[in-house]
Amino acid sequence: MPHLRLTDFELGAVLGVGTVGTVYNGKIRDDVEVHPAAEAIRGQDLAVKKLHPAVSQDDLIQARFRREMVILERLQHPNIIGYFGGGSEDGQLFYVMERVDGGTIKDLLETNGALAWPVVVDVARQVCSALQCAHNHGVIHRDLKPGNLFLTRDALVKLGDFGIARDQHSSDLTSQGLTVGTHAYMAPEQITGDEAISGKADLYALGCVLFEMLANRKVFAGENFAQLFEQHLRTKAPTIASIVPDVPPELSQVIADCLEKSPDDRPFNARSVQGVMIEIGEKYNLSASSESSVGPNHSETANAHKDVSADSVTEKGRRLLEEQIHYRLGGTSREPVGAGKVSLIVVAIIVLIVLAVSLSGGS
Repeated sequence: MPHLRLTDFELGAVLGVGTVGTVYNGKIRDDVEVHPAAEAIRGQDLAVKKLHPAVSQDDLIQARFRREMVILERLQHPNIIGYFGGGSEDGQLFYVMERVDGGTIKDLLETNGALAWPVVVDVARQVCSALQCAHNHGVIHRDLKPGNLFLTRDALVKLGDFGIARDQHSSDLTSQGLTVGTHAYMAPEQITGDEAISGKADLYALGCVLFEMLANRKVFAGENFAQLFEQHLRTKAPTIASIVPDVPPELSQVIADCLEKSPDDRPFNARSVQGVMIEIGEKYNLSASSESSVGPNHSETANAHKDVSADSVTEKGRRLLEEQIHYRLGGTSREPVGAGKVSLIVVAIIVLIVLAVSLSGGS
């Protein structure tokens, strides 16, 4: 990716503030001639992340920020926040990424509460695709949580914030024995600071996230980090089926598998979890090609699943997610018009035409 100049960008509203950086709405400037590298991304939805001046002299924080840039450049994937380049200007580290306007899974939970299980199946399928890409490139996220799952307005899930990711192709920036991550989602091996951490730590966090999306509560509810660590290390996680009875048993089981204390007892990789989500989509008629509906106020039919792409297999969950995103943003949800609705519309138009002719004839 090219080296960009910060002066080529107009910084707008603050989109987010973290411990080490601030994210701004970004736009290529129109009032000056910009570098060709910036001109090449004009028209894209951009966000600019800048390292806080107060911590910009900290060597470790600078190293982590640069590492995040290197990782994002390597991970070009539809379900990972896109990276356009970055650099340093007057000692100010920054990088430019795609702007995602649908909020986060955390925002959705805070606004709408628990998510329907078909939505969770589709989100899980997308997140697993992102995780498998990262793991294939030797990157362990180490901070998977609802606040780091960003949403586009059309319900595409984007994994972001690789600030504490472990790059297995480079030396670890975290001293051995130290813990990094968010307490509520940390795998036991993260808590104990194991040196041989693997992508299965992300699968544990995935189990925590899927549980929270379905139950609107975290797996463990310790009042402080010491209690949470103890629970992650030694307390058996509750089953999601004991809290949300209508969850398919296959979904409940894969969440339980992800939450196993030993990495060896968790699923083989993110792709295998994604495979379970696709199987659930096929078994419960969640595909776009199926006429059945899911949810409390819809009837289901037993149409056989047709051979469609992986994303179409869980399309109904994604449509529900898109409606919820639009609702949270205060817009109008886009409701797909099915064949039945089209027929009703046609009949209504014919009736109106007949009435109009009758009235004109009688006048």
